[in-house]
Amino acid sequence: MGNYHPNTLKRIQAVCELTKQHYEPGRRDRCYKEVWRRYIYPIYPMCYRTYLNYIGISVVKEQKKLEKH
Repeated sequence: MGNYHPNTLKRIQAVCELTKQHYEPGRRDRCYKEVWRRYIYPIYPMCYRTYLNYIGISVVKEQKKLEKH
C-alpha cells in the first residue's frame, strides 16, 4: 500500500491487537467477521473490507518507512 499517517498506524495497531485477543481459527463465533462485528466496529466504525486490509498491514514495516521520510 502507501504512506500512512502516524495516527492511522496507531489505529491499525490497536485494531490488530484487539483481533489477536479475540480471534481463534476454526471457531465460527471467533472468526474475523464476528471479531469485527462484536469488538472492532463498535469502537472503530469501519467497513469489513477496511478491517481486513488493516489486519494485513505490517505496522512495524510502515513505521520504518515513515521514519525514513
